[in-house]
This record gives sequence, structure tokens and C-alpha cells, in this order.
Amino acid sequence: MRVLWVCNIMLPQIAQALGVASEPVGGWMTGLLDAMDQLPGVEIGVAYPSCAEKAVQGTAGNVAYYSFCQPSPVMLRYDTQVEHRLKTIIEEFRPDLLHIFGTEYMHTLAAVRAFQCPQRTLIGIQGLLTFYARHFMAGLPGWVQRGCTFRDLVKRDNLIQQRKSFYIRAAFEQEAIRNAAHVIGRTDWDQACTQQIHPQVRYHFCNEILRGSFYEARWSLENCERHSIFVSQGSYPIKGLHCLLEAFPKIRERYPDARIYVAGGDITKRDTRSDRLRMSSYGKYICKLLKELELKEAVSFTGFLDETAMRARFLKAHVFVSPSSIENSPNSVGEAMLLGMPVVASDVGGIKNMLAHGKEGYVYQADASYMISYYVNEIFKADEQAVRLGQAAAEHASQTHNREEISRRLLQIYEEVNELCIKAR
Repeated sequence: MRVLWVCNIMLPQIAQALGVASEPVGGWMTGLLDAMDQLPGVEIGVAYPSCAEKAVQGTAGNVAYYSFCQPSPVMLRYDTQVEHRLKTIIEEFRPDLLHIFGTEYMHTLAAVRAFQCPQRTLIGIQGLLTFYARHFMAGLPGWVQRGCTFRDLVKRDNLIQQRKSFYIRAAFEQEAIRNAAHVIGRTDWDQACTQQIHPQVRYHFCNEILRGSFYEARWSLENCERHSIFVSQGSYPIKGLHCLLEAFPKIRERYPDARIYVAGGDITKRDTRSDRLRMSSYGKYICKLLKELELKEAVSFTGFLDETAMRARFLKAHVFVSPSSIENSPNSVGEAMLLGMPVVASDVGGIKNMLAHGKEGYVYQADASYMISYYVNEIFKADEQAVRLGQAAAEHASQTHNREEISRRLLQIYEEVNELCIKAR
């Protein structure tokens, strides 16, 4: 059976074959590709977007790869050239099934249109912009939502425009889902949402493989930085950094040495005139919160981290916090659990399918950010409970993200879909 994957990044296996640097994202697809490569009876091809006009193709091990030109990952207009290139790739690879990873980008719809075979099309659900857009501004004052910095003006990309882009891309997402007979998901939330978009779609349950190195380490209280909090993202409102900052003073009252580490670039950097010109409205608001709450010295942005550095940053923290306004099943929570860390997460999307409150971590009402401080303080004050939560989380996550079971399950889905198509002839 030949299956063509349409991914939103160049996978590391392909980057290595081409001798270029790989992106520090999408590691779960890497793990899945490695696992699928060990199973007999399936040949995988991978199509991925590239900003280069010249298309490349080749093989990386047993995997055929093809690039298609997509000048920007976030395209707000449908590009027929992307569809034409994907059609060429499909004609060359001749897949039995098309498996598209994610719905967030225009190329998902382009791939569906290029293949023109709904019964053999599977879309793997990551997030869903149709529903994410509704939560984009959660917890932000109106004046922040309407704000516009020089950077926002030049890029035409203030918060209102960012949310609008979600709605535009959501229209592509909805058409793609309505024209695919199958979706692959893993939570009550993504099942409910996809069936609202396409009530007749066939839903297949399959968990995700996480980045390989996270299976090989375990968090310990002895080796962590006491009273430190790690957040895996904070560059835009959905990730909820502002909510954590609002809760942080109550943590600092009891633990004055408490610190927050945020993965990614420093959105508050304003050392030079160029920094200030590049600051977004959201970065400006975070800057304001840090100043008003006197937290500037207690919050650090780590810069962009590769897999090894990211794992090290997880392991160094006392607790992992996911304060997002919406998620499906965030891999960051899964990775923290797999490492055996205490986790505090907002009760949004599919979080309840990942984490049992009070047994494997703590889950709080998303619009009650003050509860972050309560649960973080509970972890900081009770070492035995922190260790117990982490151990239970690791046990659960090792089952949820079992590499062998997930690869076998995905192969089973492929076989089921292929058999349905054969019977329908």
C-alpha cells in the first residue's frame, strides 16, 4: 500500500538527506515516520511546502520526498499553483491513500482538490482554526485587542487582523474536511468539532508519537530548579502567557525566588530602537504586565530551542504550566507528562483526555487564571505529591504515546480505509 503524506514542514529525515538544517518543530511526525518505516506492507511518500521556487524530490532512506512551492506558510488566498504541483506529485507517486497532517494551512485544501478522491483521503487533526478563532482574544482587555504598534501597521498584522486570518483560513479548513471521508483524531474535542463541520465524516482514533528523546529521560525533584515554571510557548494570545503572569504575583508572595521560563524569542525585547519597532501589540502588553506586576527580573525567554535543549529545559523546571485559551491535545503537555513532571493545565479542548485532575496533575477552569497560583503553590509546597503526580502522569503518557501501538494503529486505519474502498468498487 502506498500512502502519500502531506506535511506542513520539511521533516528532519528529508533535511538530513538534503544537507540542510531542520526546523525544531513537528518532531512527532519524525517519530511516526521512523516507526512506520519499520512496518511491512506500506510505502510512505512525503510532500512538504518550501519557499524555494524550484521543486526538489528524491529519497531519504525508504521514503520518497517532494517539495511544493508555497511562498508563505500562512496564505490567505487560494493558490492554484500549489494545487497543480500537488497534482503532479500525486500522479508521480500514485498513492493508494492520501494522509494530510493538519488543517491550518491552505495546502490542505489544495491537496484534497488535487487528489479528488474523498474516500481515500484522511486528514489528521492537529488544531482547528474554525474553533480556535473563537478563543483568540480570551482574557485580553479591549484596548489590547484594538492596539496597533509600528510593526503591526507595517505587517498589517495586529491582533484583530490575526484573528481575521484565522477565520479566512478556517474557510479552507472547512472545505477540506467536508471533502474528505476520513479524519484521524484523539480527543472528544476534535471528534465533536470535525463532526460539526462534516457530520458524515468517519472518525478514526489514533494517538500521537512524541519526540524520541522524551521517552529516554525522567524528571526528578533533586535535579530541578526549585520554584521554577516552564511554559513552552508565549508569542501570541492563545498560549495564555498573560494569564500566567496575572497569577504569578500570588506565587511570588509565598515563593519570592519563583521564576518563569518561556520557550521562544523574547517578545518583550526593547533594548534597541530596532527592537522597539519590531514589537507586536501582544509583546507590548506582556511588557506592560511585567512592569506593572514588577516581574521583569523573574521572567526569562529562552530563545528558540532544538529538541535536546527543549528537553533539558523541561527537566530543569519544577512544574510545567499550559495556560492556553484553547488546545486540542498539546504535545507539550504530553512531553511533560512523559518526562514525569508535575503539570498544571487549563481545562480546554482535549486536555481532559490527557490528564486526570488530582491524579496526574492539576486542571483549572480556563477563565479562572487565579487558580494557576493555587495549584502551582500546591506543587511547590508538597514534594511527595509533586513526585506522585509526575509518576502517574508518566505512566499514563507512556501508554498514550506508545510508539509501537500508535504505528500499528495507524497501519490498521490505512488498511481499514483501503478495504472500504476496495469493497465500494
